[in-house]
Amino acid sequence: MKRIRNKGLRFLKSILSLLIFINSTQTYSQKNFNKILWYTQPAKEWSEALPLGNGHLGAMIYGDPINEHIQLNENTLYSGDPDKTFTNINIREKLPEINKLFEEGKYLEAQALVKTNWLGRNHQLYQPMSDLWIEMIHKNEKYQNYKRSLDLNTAISEVEYQIDNTTYTRSYFANYSQNLIVIKIKKSGKEKINCELKLSTLHTQNAKITSKANRLSISSKVPGFGLRRSFEQVENVGDQHKYPEIFDSTGSRIPGKKNLLYNEEIDSLGMAFETRIMVKTESGDIVFEDDKIKISNSNEVIIYLKAATSYRGFDVSPKDDGQTPTKILNEEFKEISTRTYSDFLNAHIQDYQSLFKRVDINLAKETSQSKLPTDQRIELFNNALDPSFPELYFNFGRYLMISGSRPGGQPLNLQGLWNDQLVPVWNGAYTININAQMNYWPAEITNLSECQEPFFKAIKELAINGEKTAKNLYGNQGWVAHHNMDIWRHTEPIDICTCSFWPMAAGWLTSHFWEKYLFTGDKDFLKNETYPLLKGATLFYKDWLIEDKKGYLLTPVGHSPEHNFKFENNKLASYSPGPTMDMAIIKETFSRYLEASKTLNINDSLTEEIHSKLPKLLPYQIGKYGQLQEWSEDFEDGDIQHRHFSHLYAFYPSNQINIRDNPELTSAAEKVMERRGDGASGWSMGWKVNVWARLNDGNHAMILLKNLFRPIKNQKEHMAGGGTYPNLFCAHPPFQIDGNFGATAGIAEMLLQSHAGEIHLLPALPDEWKTGKVKGLKARGGFTVDMEWENGKVVKASILSTLGGTVKIRTNEKLKGQIYTDETSILKNELFEFVEAGNPIIKNKSMLKTIQPKDSFVFSIDTKKGEIIELKN
Repeated sequence: MKRIRNKGLRFLKSILSLLIFINSTQTYSQKNFNKILWYTQPAKEWSEALPLGNGHLGAMIYGDPINEHIQLNENTLYSGDPDKTFTNINIREKLPEINKLFEEGKYLEAQALVKTNWLGRNHQLYQPMSDLWIEMIHKNEKYQNYKRSLDLNTAISEVEYQIDNTTYTRSYFANYSQNLIVIKIKKSGKEKINCELKLSTLHTQNAKITSKANRLSISSKVPGFGLRRSFEQVENVGDQHKYPEIFDSTGSRIPGKKNLLYNEEIDSLGMAFETRIMVKTESGDIVFEDDKIKISNSNEVIIYLKAATSYRGFDVSPKDDGQTPTKILNEEFKEISTRTYSDFLNAHIQDYQSLFKRVDINLAKETSQSKLPTDQRIELFNNALDPSFPELYFNFGRYLMISGSRPGGQPLNLQGLWNDQLVPVWNGAYTININAQMNYWPAEITNLSECQEPFFKAIKELAINGEKTAKNLYGNQGWVAHHNMDIWRHTEPIDICTCSFWPMAAGWLTSHFWEKYLFTGDKDFLKNETYPLLKGATLFYKDWLIEDKKGYLLTPVGHSPEHNFKFENNKLASYSPGPTMDMAIIKETFSRYLEASKTLNINDSLTEEIHSKLPKLLPYQIGKYGQLQEWSEDFEDGDIQHRHFSHLYAFYPSNQINIRDNPELTSAAEKVMERRGDGASGWSMGWKVNVWARLNDGNHAMILLKNLFRPIKNQKEHMAGGGTYPNLFCAHPPFQIDGNFGATAGIAEMLLQSHAGEIHLLPALPDEWKTGKVKGLKARGGFTVDMEWENGKVVKASILSTLGGTVKIRTNEKLKGQIYTDETSILKNELFEFVEAGNPIIKNKSMLKTIQPKDSFVFSIDTKKGEIIELKN
């Protein structure tokens, strides 16, 4: 009976999707519906608007035909000042007492000491900049044939609608080379373009609007101090002394103080900004009034938008030593004033496509449902009639990376580049216990390596402050970073939350440098960029370790990010010695430090010390449920289905545990995933996709993708039940962009893996993607991979060696191959065949379930730079 009901439900869903398609008010003339987002109505909510960006400026396009709203960001625009922090923390002073409490099993008492003595103050807030409003003036405001879109192939957004017999089209793009947003309004028909342009900002204190020549600008300052916490939260934990901006020396509130302090309220601190537009028209009249521009009887209107802030560096006060936005924009508008719309458009497309077109992906055939508007595709995805939809999500993820993170800009924060809130959720800053790192998981494998440059620059800045924090707070060598950072790169623990004390971020952040080295083989990058950071993290960790009663080295005070354990009659605590994630990051850091030292011919007292310490680190342990233990003791989970599963760091994103070399630990990792379940916040489901891909279980990874694509309609904050907003932004909820990037990386991991010393083609292909192809994915060792598959099996692959060297290739079927010297297809050698690979030696077979490796075939071969390996079945 249950089976019949399920079949009936699927049938009804199929009929529903067909009816929606037939009755859809609009179809779209598009060759590839997995490279476009499109809708038949304007955005009513921010999470329905479409994002544009150039790695500096961000815009959210609502697309209203009559009253267009374009919400704007500039990615240096943060509240605060680099000199305002709280460093009155002495870790070593209370450490012996805390260690003793741990030995006595008094975890809550130890936790109270940490929270009272080791936490700082909250970090600063990413700010919205301004808003551009375009009021279209029509004789008749009843429009029809409406559509709005974002073309991922060109990074151009469009709004089109018809009134009477005239069609109006607005086009938008964000040019990277000139740091410019361009909007073009055109019409087809007898009516003319009549509109008014206005600028506004939420930062109304001292905001100034100027209309001059053919330009309109708005300038203001963001808060010199911002606090996400309520005053009651601060008072409840006795933190008033950390906020002299708000509380006096007695801990009482200073009258008139607020969470956001502007200008004279905060000694004139705060970052200044200016947003400016320049207008050009084809015919018609332009009238400049005090706060707007009026355009009438025009055939075409082009708007050029630029912005600048007083930010001049992470360690420079924007008040005292900042740049002058007006001066910057005067020079920049001089530079662009003589150039044409076509100049900017062509440069934009060429620049964007030089990155986006490196990868092309086809996961399944498009269906009639694939041709529906994007919001309807999200609503219907789980009816299994649109198997290629993850392809659109993947393409959108790469689009967001290109649009949000480019050399010269700031790294992607929790909201990427896009934020409309004065007090954004979690400050709109950088949570560096996974979220900031997850933003960059797709960078190397999806062939966008240079998009990591802002992240690398930020980490190097962080290490400068982190060296001071390591010395002053810990008395340690090296550098340290904790749970959060903002544009001022503060490295102290923040406030209130137990998760704030987590001195492990340096190793994880440095791992991104190591991964770039693995993918590119750039030894200069290893020597000059990676090694100094790796050495600094190593120095801090080796000074932080203590020896336990069994002779193992472990961290004295640790926290498995944001998760509690149960002890002593279900009491909940966060801190304990040597949680698994701490040890995984340290093992990885030590191992890579030694490998880098060997590569660079460095052998000194530090390498000898790390050689001796590495084998003494607390090993991974398997707990009573067959799970990889999360803590050094086999505690019960505070929440079995918690969104974080940080103890699997060694499995993903690290490469310390893999399915063939470490089958028992892999099985223990799988047990963790089974216990965590398939629900979670949106970003956590993106993370889970990658873990199930590494477990070589594509069908389970697909379950997580389906859960991630669950439609979410509002931005209400809660910590579970994640999904996808109508504009494809990931819903935690609320919006967190790391879920987009986690899932993008996960889709790539389902198709290609190279973390275990070999290139594995189609390691986790789900049943829904039986036939497809991909071009341009990257593998470690400097290899570029193209492949095609049919009925779940590789039929053709081409692997370009950009560096040379030996490569081991694994496939799930027996292939034949040849090597060509270059793309001229000059044959180098005779045909070679793959051989069947043996399965790993398994000591405890009862532990293994779905992770039992499938039959596979391998071949190892030497290559030279520029050679191409061609594989066929």
